[in-house]
Amino acid sequence: GIPKTIDNDIMLLDRTFGFNTAVTEAERAIDAAYIEAKSADNSIGLVKLMGRHCGFIAMQATLAAGHVDICLLPEMEISLPKLLHQALQIVKAQ
Repeated sequence: GIPKTIDNDIMLLDRTFGFNTAVTEAERAIDAAYIEAKSADNSIGLVKLMGRHCGFIAMQATLAAGHVDICLLPEMEISLPKLLHQALQIVKAQ
C-alpha cells in the first residue's frame, strides 16, 4: 500500500499525499490572521496548525506566507520567558 499522511514525515519521500494542499490551506489561515491582526492596534494573529509530531506544515506555511514573526515547532525546545520577550519586542516595534 501507499502510506498517506499530510505531515510529510515519511522518510525517503519528498512529498506525501495532501502535503501541498495542507500547506496552501495553512498559508491561507496565516494570511487571514495577519490581515485581522493588522486591522487593530496592538494585536497579534495566532494560528495553530495541525501535525502529529513534526512541524513540516507549520514551517513550510510560515516560509510561504513570508510575514510570520514567530513559528513554534514541536521539534524545538521552547522557553516561555524568551518567547514572551520576543513577542513583546515585536509588538513594541510595530
